[in-house]
Amino acid sequence: MVTQLNRPWRKGGIFLAASTLLMGLFVIMNYQRSVAQVAGGTSATAKGSALVLHGQLLGGGKLNTSKWKGKVIVVDFWGTWCPWCLKEAPYISKLYSKYHRHGLEVVGVPVQSTAESVTRYQKAHPKESWPQIFNHNHGNSALAQKLGITGFPTEFIIDRHGVLRHIIVGYSPRQLAADVKGLLAKQPAAH
Repeated sequence: MVTQLNRPWRKGGIFLAASTLLMGLFVIMNYQRSVAQVAGGTSATAKGSALVLHGQLLGGGKLNTSKWKGKVIVVDFWGTWCPWCLKEAPYISKLYSKYHRHGLEVVGVPVQSTAESVTRYQKAHPKESWPQIFNHNHGNSALAQKLGITGFPTEFIIDRHGVLRHIIVGYSPRQLAADVKGLLAKQPAAH
């Protein structure tokens, strides 16, 4: 008679592997759906259209991106709950540090995050403290929904004329850097 050894690690390992596989499939399916919805034109914002964002800033004051005409703008839709958003933030910070003097601006739009969690994050990561549009009454879920944001992070890259040129859904620091560099290389038209 063969005796069965009690191996609780085996059951846990199988559960962990199955959970990881299912989570990975969910992320891939959600990411592909998000890309299709945003890039396919079902969002309220389409590439090639003018885009101006305005709103209350988390620390007080107001922001209107129309005042940044002549600059390339990265609009970072993110959440303190989103691991890929937090992983991408240092890359955005490096881009900002390197290209701000060449005309790059960054504005964050934290979605499904509290003011407290965003403030805590900014204090812990002072190099990533660009302005944050934040609606204290509703968070930014209504704005994200209006703009068709369904995946995180999502980056809108606006050219020097205020036109939305690139939409990146998901973690993609190389693509973000390439898009920003390309738009910064184009000089604004003389008025």
